[in-house]
Amino acid sequence: MKIINFSVSLFAIIILFITQISNITFAQQQKGEFSILTGYQMLGNIEVYNYYYNGNSNVNGDLDINDAMFYSGAIGINVNRETMAELQFIYQPTSITFDPYSFGESTTFDADVFYILGTGYYVKQFSRTGSGYFGLSIGAAGLAPQNNLDPAWRFAFGLTLGMKFLLSKNIGIKIQSQGLFPVQWAGGSLYVGTGGAGYGVSAGTSIVQINVGGGIYYAF
Repeated sequence: MKIINFSVSLFAIIILFITQISNITFAQQQKGEFSILTGYQMLGNIEVYNYYYNGNSNVNGDLDINDAMFYSGAIGINVNRETMAELQFIYQPTSITFDPYSFGESTTFDADVFYILGTGYYVKQFSRTGSGYFGLSIGAAGLAPQNNLDPAWRFAFGLTLGMKFLLSKNIGIKIQSQGLFPVQWAGGSLYVGTGGAGYGVSAGTSIVQINVGGGIYYAF
């Protein structure tokens, strides 16, 4: 019972605190911000052929990036009151599954997904402490299997939609979603390994990933 009463009291204090700071105007224009985010990253599928799979050559199938948590750090510089330039790094430790179309069982191996993105944001303040933002990104995506296959890096672009709220002069929270699109050009290899192993792509396409998350930021 004491724990319940303490939790209720703490929750009430937090709500009161947020209510009070919502009436504060942070007049000083910040130069930039540093963000730490985490959340869940989903999707990621591409049609490939396996060079050599269970004794067979050029086996067609789907290569799926399995859903998993992601971790991100970003630093942004305010160009003016409504625009910001940001450099973001995203890391997703996950696994990749190859699911052949015709025969054989699927196989799964550990892999890491990376994004390095430069983003331009349009920021619109909708209250004294809250802002919404929309961004367009370009950069690179890395898919790094944890086996004998070499990592693959591809051009990528992205879209970001989110909101952020200042809780004090320098500390705030963010809630956002991103669409991420690594581009695989037509033909050639996606992964190349030893002993003839690897995956190829016959047609150009974009891999689609979506993440939803949030975190804290420090405005400076």
